[in-house]
Amino acid sequence: MDTDLSSQDLLEMQRRMLRIRRFDERASRMVKRGQIPGTVHTSIGQEAQVVGACMALGDGDYMSG
Repeated sequence: MDTDLSSQDLLEMQRRMLRIRRFDERASRMVKRGQIPGTVHTSIGQEAQVVGACMALGDGDYMSG
């Protein structure tokens, strides 16, 4: 992947990190309220790692979580 990121790429990365954070926060609240049974493992504080890894993937690449 090219190391020079455009302003559009940086905005997309920010958008993805925020989406992950908001999802994790909501899922955590739902577990605490008993709306989701069991537990949830969040990525809070690690959003940049997830987004960076995914943004570096090419069309023919695969990832497993």
